[in-house]
Amino acid sequence: MPTDPPACFLHPDETLLWSGQPRPSAFILRGLPNIVYGVTWSVLGAYWYHGARLAPWEGWWQIVPYLSFPFILAGFSFWLYPIRLGMQARRTWYVVTNQRIFIAERNAHAETQLRTFTAEEMAAPQVVKRIDHLYDVILTRRAQDTPHLKPRLDSGFFGLTDGEAAAGAVNESTNP
Repeated sequence: MPTDPPACFLHPDETLLWSGQPRPSAFILRGLPNIVYGVTWSVLGAYWYHGARLAPWEGWWQIVPYLSFPFILAGFSFWLYPIRLGMQARRTWYVVTNQRIFIAERNAHAETQLRTFTAEEMAAPQVVKRIDHLYDVILTRRAQDTPHLKPRLDSGFFGLTDGEAAAGAVNESTNP
């Protein structure tokens, strides 16, 4: 991977106005509520396994305790979700050029996914200061029109140290 990842995503006639990476802590905090689900599923699965092992099953019914394993594994999956989000943040770049605005995410298999924002879905950037002194820049109309819902991670730039600079670059890109 090049030392300056945004440069490898640019077309020959594009100039870079702004680029940044999210702080992993912002992504991890978004995934923390899933730990509650993880505890619930894991405990219920373990309870089922324990209770089913105590029952006097005979014949093929002896597999009943093992049917709890998918629930236990689903619980562990919920437990690991915040960690996976933090790893995703390390592979994500937010890029604003003179022609387009996009999120580039490099997968574990070295494939790159680009999430390009179109003019139809974008609104004026909304900068939100978080309690942890990081900024979120919400770009899509859909996320701005539903303030009671938490915007999805592909709705803008999240966990930035300088949200005003990102919003300024977005404004410069959309209003040449």
